Amino acid sequence: MTRRRRRLISVAIASVLAGLVPPVLLLALSYGVAEREANQMLQGYAAVLTSRANEIFINAESTLSELALKIDRNCTDNSFEMLRKAVYKSLYFREAGLVYDNAVQCTSVRVFDPPIPITNPDHLVMPEEGIHISAPWTTLEGEVSIIVLYRVSKGIAVNLLLNPKHLTEPMLGVADPEHIQLRVMRTDGAVLASQGHDNGGDRIEVTMRSEPYPLTVTVSGSKIWLLREWHRNMLTLLGLGLVLSLPIFLMLRRFEMREQSMDVQIRDALEAGELRVYYQPVHSADGRHCVGAEALLRWQHPERGLILPSVFIPVAEETGFIVPLTHWLMRTVCAEMAAVLADHPDFYVAMNLSPSHFADPDLPRLIRSIFGAPFASGRLVFEVTERELMDSSSKTAREVIEVIRKGGARVALDDFGSGYSSLRYLAQFEFDLLKIDKAFIDAIGTESVTAGLVDDMLAMARRLGLKTIAEGVETATQVRYLQKIGVEYVQGWFFSEALPLDRLKAYLQRHKDSQ
Repeated sequence: MTRRRRRLISVAIASVLAGLVPPVLLLALSYGVAEREANQMLQGYAAVLTSRANEIFINAESTLSELALKIDRNCTDNSFEMLRKAVYKSLYFREAGLVYDNAVQCTSVRVFDPPIPITNPDHLVMPEEGIHISAPWTTLEGEVSIIVLYRVSKGIAVNLLLNPKHLTEPMLGVADPEHIQLRVMRTDGAVLASQGHDNGGDRIEVTMRSEPYPLTVTVSGSKIWLLREWHRNMLTLLGLGLVLSLPIFLMLRRFEMREQSMDVQIRDALEAGELRVYYQPVHSADGRHCVGAEALLRWQHPERGLILPSVFIPVAEETGFIVPLTHWLMRTVCAEMAAVLADHPDFYVAMNLSPSHFADPDLPRLIRSIFGAPFASGRLVFEVTERELMDSSSKTAREVIEVIRKGGARVALDDFGSGYSSLRYLAQFEFDLLKIDKAFIDAIGTESVTAGLVDDMLAMARRLGLKTIAEGVETATQVRYLQKIGVEYVQGWFFSEALPLDRLKAYLQRHKDSQ
């Protein structure tokens, strides 16, 4: 090969290399930028999850520490009520419990007799300070939960049960589960929550540690995900790569804060049509006639399923949103029950009113505008508890009740006997019906000191000319006793649970056909 030919070959190679250098450098630079952006994105995810975990467990520690100062060692009614209120404070917690002598004594759902021994040592760790966060465990209710434990005193603790999915919830629909894996772990390696698949192979990973708690958050993405993102954004990464992670982080943070605000969620649920009305039948004491139904709100959450009113109604009352919520309930009941009331002339529908309504002298006008004036005689029943009256102006509440009754509707005193001033309210206000609290019905057939009070309540109601409804009836023994002493109406799971409209119609038709 001549010298000239060798020089030509060298020039050709140099030309090819010179032509390749710019695109190769561009590819290398864009890949580096893509890798840095991916790392920043994973750090943003990790920061959101770490913030989420801190928020949840700070909330849990605050709730438990407050609970520990006031709760009794024994499962008294006061203890049970405090456990229930602890759960209502947030959608995060499924259940609260009291632990004593290495056994669960009671929870916000029920009292255990005998107590349930705790076999998992991780659920008996009682730190001198702060909380202990257990690894997920299948609880007595059959749900996988993280148990957060707080020491009250030697051998005594309170706990909260948390759905592990709440820890990774902000990433749903954001992080690709096929290629991005999220894990929230204790520092000893126990996994508290995870999302996404571990496809193995080469991965890019970011780890972040919680400051207040022994937790770490690990977010990892596969190389396939990185290459896909690089290919998709290769031409735009040079100008935009360094600024993308901040908007994503801020967007997720804003989403997280919105999720934590239950009052906003309730408003959104109403606008999105997620609220439902269920109807629990009320029967004559012999069970042969279905005389009415109580309208009850339910929240069909798209992710958490059916949420009972005991969770969201207290929040609605505190924020004042209970008023538009009840207005919606009245309008819905009026629309849904028109045909039912027409087909069943002796049937009534009942609704609960809040303290805000009894403080509003304009309430009767609102009822007339929805249901018509005058009200169909006896077809509407408005229920009020002692607490509603206690929280309202007695003069205004009395005037509101009088106008409602003059309009044709009936008024019932709900949960009678559960408060301290029930007798005073019977003398002070005019009622048509008296609903005996479930706690007294539960005592029927037992040796409880309250077992015989139902007879006294019935005698009192008769002297005042009031019809009685026993609520929370669940056993045949209770039904037979209530029939024997002459209670007029009964309501409870022994006859039927609360039903959506279509099932209520079918239920009423079956009763009509059987008569």
